[in-house]
Amino acid sequence: MVLYEFATAADENPDVIGWGSGAGSVLIECKSSRSDFLGDAKKTVRKDPRTGMGHRRYYLCPPDVIQVKDLPAKWGLLWVAKGDVIVKRQARGYPERNLSAEVQFLSSMLRRAQIRIGTRPLSEWLRGENRFEAKRGVPPNHRSIAASGA
Repeated sequence: MVLYEFATAADENPDVIGWGSGAGSVLIECKSSRSDFLGDAKKTVRKDPRTGMGHRRYYLCPPDVIQVKDLPAKWGLLWVAKGDVIVKRQARGYPERNLSAEVQFLSSMLRRAQIRIGTRPLSEWLRGENRFEAKRGVPPNHRSIAASGA
């Protein structure tokens, strides 16, 4: 699952974040200018990497905007030119990251997506309101009809 450009209440609003099975999370910060990159270093989550999201973290920019020597420890660097992405340095990983922020971010995105299971929002289904009926094969809307006496 990959999400991009969503504002959240968290201290960090990643440009791109994705999760893969067994791969952990990957965060990508996109920078179009040197000043944008330098401004990013002032963020609280950059000063204390344990408060940031992403097991692996990358900057993505046009060639020569950011150099490998400019990177924070463990960050990777991706250059994009003419539709190609060049890996200048692989990210090395932050096992001590803000997992709570990642879960809150993902939960927020699922709520916004308004995913439905049958006729019910995913958030209701996850709370367990429909699990018993689903096991018995009773559609969720059947329960509300029976309860109303129709």
